[in-house]
Amino acid sequence: MENPEEAAKAGTFSQVVFTDTPYSYPPSTPVTCRYTLTSAFQPTPRDWVGIFKVGWNTIKEYHTFVWVEPCHDVVGKESTMRPVAFKEYYLPKNEHDFYQFCYVDGNGVVRGASTSFCFKKPLEEDPESGGQEDLLVVTTQEQVDLGLLEKAELQKELDQIKEENETLKKVQQTEQQHVASLKWQNEQKEREISDLVKEMEEIREQNDSLRSTVQQKEKENDSLKEDLMKHTEKQQLEATQEKNTCMRLDGALGQNEKQAWERYDQAVLKINQLKGEHDQQGEAEAQCVEIATLNSKLRQQERELIKMKDTIQLLQVDLQSSEKDKLRLSAELQRLQSQTILMDGMQREIQGLNGKLARQTTPQNCSDDDLTVQCHTLACQLQEAEAKLRAEREQTSDIRIRSEHLHQELQQLRDQMALLASSAEKAERMSGKQELELKEAYGAIADVRFAIAEKDCLIEEKEKQMALIGLEKEELARENQMLRDDMERLCKAYAEPEASAQTDAPHQHCQQPEMGAEEESLICRHCRECFPCITQNELQQHERSHRLCPFCTMICDRMEQSAYEDHVYSHGL
Repeated sequence: MENPEEAAKAGTFSQVVFTDTPYSYPPSTPVTCRYTLTSAFQPTPRDWVGIFKVGWNTIKEYHTFVWVEPCHDVVGKESTMRPVAFKEYYLPKNEHDFYQFCYVDGNGVVRGASTSFCFKKPLEEDPESGGQEDLLVVTTQEQVDLGLLEKAELQKELDQIKEENETLKKVQQTEQQHVASLKWQNEQKEREISDLVKEMEEIREQNDSLRSTVQQKEKENDSLKEDLMKHTEKQQLEATQEKNTCMRLDGALGQNEKQAWERYDQAVLKINQLKGEHDQQGEAEAQCVEIATLNSKLRQQERELIKMKDTIQLLQVDLQSSEKDKLRLSAELQRLQSQTILMDGMQREIQGLNGKLARQTTPQNCSDDDLTVQCHTLACQLQEAEAKLRAEREQTSDIRIRSEHLHQELQQLRDQMALLASSAEKAERMSGKQELELKEAYGAIADVRFAIAEKDCLIEEKEKQMALIGLEKEELARENQMLRDDMERLCKAYAEPEASAQTDAPHQHCQQPEMGAEEESLICRHCRECFPCITQNELQQHERSHRLCPFCTMICDRMEQSAYEDHVYSHGL
């Protein structure tokens, strides 16, 4: 039977009072609990009674439940005791845990709770003693003294358990601090990883833009190569044509040998210029090789980007594992807190038992029967306290083992955080290297652009030279036509019959003034000087004696050979 003080203590905060709740029930047998409803409480058909493990937090943590029988017209009537039966199949099987009955109404509010009990096999009865529960036991003072000694030992053990609980609380606080610091570090690492991902995306965009620019430059270089090849072929054809024309002019017109040789020298100069253009083509090929090296560097950067992606994925996996470890640690901490709450409840119960023992160890004016009953109850309570202490010792050992496991897990988390820090440092170093390589690539691209601009300037100059060569060709054609006209006129003049010499003297005298008039009109087309009384051949010899610039037709008679060559070469530039 339960003391009325304990029953009142259990029912002070509720409107439903559980009565006759024993300390333990035998396992694998039906259990019946009894409760009484107060006059102020109105039950509903949705009310139920459940078995909860001691230390529960919400009504969802029930082990099993039974619907209560509906009853009406309870308000205003006297409270009656009502039974509720639980089947043995749904009852708990653990003999070390403590449970209690709770009455829950249809709104999910707990209206009453019983004292704690457990499911334990009953102790074997002495065969000499009868099977009756109300058997009187006679004890001596020595047994009472032994009980007091056991009580003192139990008190010492309780003090030790309290100290261990305090140390465990301190360990829990330190572990919570460690968990908080680890959580902060994980948040920092997540931020750093997000920043690294953004930087990697920017680097990828820059690499794509660089690749597109390099491809455009390669296309431009290919087009420039084709244009240069076409120009060189045209110039070679023109040079061969000029050589042929010069040779034909040399064979047909022996009088223009000097001018032909000058043209030949110009052709040689043009061939040298073509050789210079071939050298420029070699430079363009070297630039193509540089572009190929830049492409290889870009491929290497892409590989490094892929490696960085892999490292970031690994870091994300590590973060997920660390988050799982944090959740598990938080669950363990909650479990430890619930165990500390249970320990505090057990300590309160043990203190209550100690107070009862202290009150009951001073018998005054009591009979022998009362003393025997009290000794029997004290012995039972001592056995119960010993069982509770054993359970508490097992729980403390479990808590110590768990704390050791937690320490090991915390050490592993610290090692993982150190690895994450080292990997982040490596990623920063790799990003710095990639920035340097990108700067070098930008410099190389700037050099390529400068070289392409120089090539554009050279192409423009070559176009100008081609225009000048066309003008020279036109001038040569005009000069050749003039020479041919002169040759035809001279041939006609020398082919006149000798009969003209046998004509009349007056006719000769008339013709001589005409020839003199023609001879007086002979003027050098280069120096614009007038030469009277000379023939056409003499005028041509005079004109051939001049040193002329093939580009600007400047008279360079007084120049030295080196100055003359520099002047002609300046037109080619």
